[in-house]
Amino acid sequence: MAAVANRWGSVARRYACVLPSPNASRISIASLRPFSSSRDSGNVEPKGRNNSSVSRSPPSAFAETLSVEDRARYDSLSAEDRERFEQAAKRLRRHMTSPGVEGRLSAAVATAVHNIEMERPIIAHERFRGGGFMAMGEEDEEGTGPDDEFKEDDISSLAHAELEQHREMREYARLAAWEMPLLSKLAKPFVPPSKDQPLQFRYTTYLGEEHPAEKKVVLQFRTKDMPDLTEVQRDKLIKLVGVRYNPETDVVRMSCEMFETQAQNKRYLGDLVDTLLREAKDPTDTFEDIPLDFRHHHFREKPRFPRHWRMTPERKEQLLALRKERELSDQQRAAEGKLLDGVAMIEKSLAAQPAISTPAMEEAVALRGRGKGKTKLRR
Repeated sequence: MAAVANRWGSVARRYACVLPSPNASRISIASLRPFSSSRDSGNVEPKGRNNSSVSRSPPSAFAETLSVEDRARYDSLSAEDRERFEQAAKRLRRHMTSPGVEGRLSAAVATAVHNIEMERPIIAHERFRGGGFMAMGEEDEEGTGPDDEFKEDDISSLAHAELEQHREMREYARLAAWEMPLLSKLAKPFVPPSKDQPLQFRYTTYLGEEHPAEKKVVLQFRTKDMPDLTEVQRDKLIKLVGVRYNPETDVVRMSCEMFETQAQNKRYLGDLVDTLLREAKDPTDTFEDIPLDFRHHHFREKPRFPRHWRMTPERKEQLLALRKERELSDQQRAAEGKLLDGVAMIEKSLAAQPAISTPAMEEAVALRGRGKGKTKLRR
């Protein structure tokens, strides 16, 4: 308890005096030189003293108990200050070792030890958080900070994820039950496009995510469906669109994805079609001297089922009549004995052939069944 008193008395000792330590290291008086204001004080001894023998007072018992720093400070004081230093140190020691102060110090020390023991797991967790031993003492780059202590009053992170998924499923179930039936009020009947709507636009939508290809708009139309076009104007339109024309289906196909939104790309395609129609109807130059060029399209002949192979009611009756005629012919030939039976002919030919027997075959028959191993035939 004296050591504890000495340790806690260091705070008060800063203002009153330096409390001596019983286990402090000692320092020799000879190593301390007297104070001097001269520049070469380290080489010149003070006047009135003999360089060969210096008379110094022996250290007291109190000075022997001081540490190196306290001993140097003690030796730098005058005789009166040393006496006051010793008296203040003795009073402080008696005060710190009194029963009341000693009890309060013991309680304070016990509380401090308990707090340190409780904070030790958190400190260890902070030191070894993240990269293990090699990252001990490093700053937390993610900025998450230390985790709260788990007090058995919550569920795990995996259980929280399952609970969040359950909440999401219930949210969609509520939408399907309460809000989706209201969409029927906005339903419109399908009306097929009329002849004055020959343009067909196609959009691409990626549900639930943003995609750079969803801004693309594709336009297609048939040249024969365009109103108020003569044959010469139609040929000029085909020559203007170039490789975008399919001569087999008579469909012009073009797309646009230059702008950020689908509405802008659709508007651009619509304006482009208006420009093509205006140029096709321009009588200044009809392009009649330019032949149609379909080298960009590869014509492929698709095999078609022959028309005369199709099963018609007349063809079905003809096949039934042919089968019935063959059955009557076979019955008549069987009654006359002219119908040949293939199975009977094979059995008759086998019975007429003589039995062939060779020494090798006889040996194979004799060795058959003599064990499970393979039998080699002699040649």
